[in-house]
Amino acid sequence: MAEKRATLIDYIKEIPEGQKISVRNLAKSMSVSKGTAYRAIKAAEEMGLVETMPRSGTVRIAQTARSDEKADTLASEIKRLGLTVLCGAEHADIPLNRIILGDGSLEQFKKNVRSADGNVLCLVGDRPEILQEAISLGINVLTTGGARVSELQLMAAEQNGCCVMCTGQDSLLVYDLLRSECLDKTAFSPGDSARNWMQMPLYLYYNDIVADWHRLYRPIVSLFSRCAVVNDDLNICGTLDAVSAMSSTPSRKISSLYSSDVECFVADEDTSMQILAERLIKEGSAAAYITRGDTLCGIITSNDILKYYQYKNASGGQMSRGYAALELVNHGSQMMTSTYTAKVPETECGACESLFGILVSAARQHCMEKFKSQFSLTSGTFYSLEDCNSCNLIVTSEI
Repeated sequence: MAEKRATLIDYIKEIPEGQKISVRNLAKSMSVSKGTAYRAIKAAEEMGLVETMPRSGTVRIAQTARSDEKADTLASEIKRLGLTVLCGAEHADIPLNRIILGDGSLEQFKKNVRSADGNVLCLVGDRPEILQEAISLGINVLTTGGARVSELQLMAAEQNGCCVMCTGQDSLLVYDLLRSECLDKTAFSPGDSARNWMQMPLYLYYNDIVADWHRLYRPIVSLFSRCAVVNDDLNICGTLDAVSAMSSTPSRKISSLYSSDVECFVADEDTSMQILAERLIKEGSAAAYITRGDTLCGIITSNDILKYYQYKNASGGQMSRGYAALELVNHGSQMMTSTYTAKVPETECGACESLFGILVSAARQHCMEKFKSQFSLTSGTFYSLEDCNSCNLIVTSEI
């Protein structure tokens, strides 16, 4: 993947200044997927090779020299987050360029390592095979959730020049904290904007076919009931709902199915995350498409909103009007079963798709603060109280 992207970047460098570049044309010229072409263009934009202009699309520009801030070192992050170093502290004084989550298959982990550039840190929970592979490759490792590291593994890490650390926090929370501080310094200033939190969007072109919908959206249809449809300039034309897609033949054109009357939730990249969160909950939407001018450039999901507030909470920031704040109502009859109430702003949201995630996130934060040790949430149910602006969450946890 890294070699393919490098080839695309080299191709973009050869394009004359001022010439327009589109995802579709790049994918066709280089015989790659649209997703690969899109990622290459975004990488080129970060390098200062291209610029996306409102109503003009993406254009090749003269590359300008940029002086990036010095990356934080692993040692500074160990101090900032209070991590416990098990061995190899002398190897921690290095810039941190890439963070890899060891939560997938061993083969996927190997692929991620091969495609990584620079100094890598692996976050791994109770996955002995991933931990062993990382140490054998000489990669710095942070074990999460209280996962154990054997003496033999520590000896191997010393021999391979690895720094091995541990923390009781879960991988996703640590990943967000590390990524925020090390890889994107500008993302966490007061009044955070959507551009600093958005993810790569999934979308369909107006002249794609239903088979493309199945390839992109079928695996995540429970998260997105509608998908955005764009033209060649990545301007949003309308939306396609899952019912229409699943009831149509795979060869049918998207242009004959999508609706331009149903507006999808769109916000500008400068919209603050707090305002975006309140609008998502109020309108009962699971995602917001982020635009730069009229061009689609990202997506914010309810999960991104949770990450934002988790960071604000962990870094001492003020949580917005009761987000993820729990108050104990009563203990259940079963061991370790409790009922909590959580205030949710603008609660005319009803059964919005993002509400359950917010409550579960709150439960995890509460358990981490209360138990100070490894735990797991084994079940969770929420229901809305009709006579007040709050929701109740019943959580069963195992210590």
